[in-house]
Amino acid sequence: IVPLDLYEMIDYEFLAYWIMSDGSKAGNAIYLQTQSFTVKECVFIISILIHKFNLDCNIHMQRMQPTIYIKARSMKKIKTQLLPFFLPTMIYKLNL
Repeated sequence: IVPLDLYEMIDYEFLAYWIMSDGSKAGNAIYLQTQSFTVKECVFIISILIHKFNLDCNIHMQRMQPTIYIKARSMKKIKTQLLPFFLPTMIYKLNL
């Protein structure tokens, strides 16, 4: 379940941990593996990512399930804010 107060909860540290755990590198972009959420919930999450972080992202369907795709130019823009929270073994997801 996506919490209704996600906007207040999410920050760069939250996003960094999410990418490290459920993020999949796609070139310089990232997929957030959100297949357990509905399309409506993914749209809600995307609206927060757009408004709070100004990310360019959308839904991609993988095996008929929604995933959130954060475009490479957005990942490039937020790398420096995410990096302090990344474990050394996960930095490859940021293409550093």
